[in-house]
Amino acid sequence: MHNQIPVSSTSGAQFGSQGAYAPETATLPKELREAVDTALQECFDKIYSSDELLGNRLTQVKGPLDSLSKRHGILLEEAIAHAFVASARDRYEVQKQVGVKVSKEAMSLVDSNQLDKLEGLNFPIANTHGKRAMIDIVVFDHETGDLHVISVKRGGGAQGGSDARNARKDLTAAGLMLKNHMLRKGLPVLAVRQVLVDWYGRSGIVGRPTVTRTTVDAYFGIPISGFVEAMSAYMSSSIAQRMMPRLMTAIGAKVQKTDGPLAETSRRPLGDKGDASDGAYSRTNPAVRPSLAKCLSDLPTRRQGRQMRRVSPS
Repeated sequence: MHNQIPVSSTSGAQFGSQGAYAPETATLPKELREAVDTALQECFDKIYSSDELLGNRLTQVKGPLDSLSKRHGILLEEAIAHAFVASARDRYEVQKQVGVKVSKEAMSLVDSNQLDKLEGLNFPIANTHGKRAMIDIVVFDHETGDLHVISVKRGGGAQGGSDARNARKDLTAAGLMLKNHMLRKGLPVLAVRQVLVDWYGRSGIVGRPTVTRTTVDAYFGIPISGFVEAMSAYMSSSIAQRMMPRLMTAIGAKVQKTDGPLAETSRRPLGDKGDASDGAYSRTNPAVRPSLAKCLSDLPTRRQGRQMRRVSPS
């Protein structure tokens, strides 16, 4: 199992015997909890330039909230990736932030054809010409032979115009190219399944298929939603605890400090582990096949920003 952080008796002193966190957040993987803590620290340690209209006190309230909404989208990717590993660690191989050089030919096909006309096609990955598409999560299922190419959007507001169109095209084109690349590397991929995870369902991106937090578990057949909501519950309670002093300062009230995040008990518990697939795909000995990470290792990396990495048990 993942390393787990026990509920702190010190930070929970203000909230009784149940501790600082709701029961479903106490079992989050250490790496995921630390990612949330790092995002919170970076947002709240920053001093935001004062807005002339709001004034400095309200600016220091608004600044972290604006930033945290964006960071929550990145943390959704982390939580979804960890949910695959937590569900069945030997079934799935998971990589994040996979850069795929998409050829002009592949982009031309995506531009000029309906999505259902592109199913089953695959092309070699271009090394020179074309554009780079960044795929949020790539998952290989050893039980079914499926390679899931996943784009994750927080979906809290419409992402319209060219950004929405490009996101759909990038996901489709990258899927066309990855199957051929994996087969050449020796990974027995039977099908590539592109999916857009529009968590709150309001991104405005038209993808096929598209799943939200209410349908993601049924689509993948494993408990993902509860895992992600537990991460969000931990983040929400931590934000409330850190924001309280700023709110009190903004309205000129005296600040009563607490040394732990606020309790959150209204979130639903984590789901049970899903059943393994009973499909017809015959699983071969993993010892004689290359790993997903090795197959993707020769893809170009970013010059800066988030890099491709494997998600594994802590």
